[in-house]
Amino acid sequence: MQPTKSDTDDDGDSISKIQDELTVLNNHINQLNIKRRQILNEFLDLKGNIRVFCRIRPIAFGENLDEVFTEVEPIIKSVIDGYNACIFAYGQTGTGKTFTMSPNGTHYAEDKNSTWIKVFNLRLTLLTEGSADTTGIVPRAIEALFKQAVDCNHAFLISFSMLEIYMGHLKDLLVPKPTKATDPMPPWRSFLTRSKISKYSLSIQTDPKGGIEIDNLVAIKVNDFNQALRLYRLGCRFRTTASTNSNLTSSRSHW
Repeated sequence: MQPTKSDTDDDGDSISKIQDELTVLNNHINQLNIKRRQILNEFLDLKGNIRVFCRIRPIAFGENLDEVFTEVEPIIKSVIDGYNACIFAYGQTGTGKTFTMSPNGTHYAEDKNSTWIKVFNLRLTLLTEGSADTTGIVPRAIEALFKQAVDCNHAFLISFSMLEIYMGHLKDLLVPKPTKATDPMPPWRSFLTRSKISKYSLSIQTDPKGGIEIDNLVAIKVNDFNQALRLYRLGCRFRTTASTNSNLTSSRSHW
């Protein structure tokens, strides 16, 4: 049985109607995204026109890592909206900066009889109590970035870099300089000879719009959270660390 001209016309009308409805819905989504950005901007402005998420008090004993991340998660949405963002942990030695930012905690001192260490370990126990895991703020932020990028009605190209600033010097944590001739070369720089890699010095530059750029810093395209997390863990292996009373691998730098 062959379809009649009337049936074909009806199908064409249905397709046209669906396309019109789809156009209306897409326009509606775009309008909602505009309103969402406006509301988020107003919310962030209430925290200060310069978008600094600053805790003016120590993290309380009863707050776990889930709650700490909730405090800074809105800034990830700002990145999706096209703003530059920075999450920066600061505080005196032993306050838990590395633990809070890094994945799955750190190593702690073995002096269990120290009163200071007992207090510190109690604080860490309370910080992680009730959390699904002890994943730090950085990997949580990376995961949230990919999730929100998928949910957004736009296509994104995400690249990963990892820079350390220590004693006024810049270090690309994804391209560690070999200390021995037998040290492996990273796969994304395998085309370089060992004599050439030392010439790729990093320098801070200003772009025409006033933004900051780092010359020669490696940027690797990442397609998903797991790929970015592997690079992050690789970079963490080469950061500058030192032992403190509470953490055997405490970060000594900004990264």
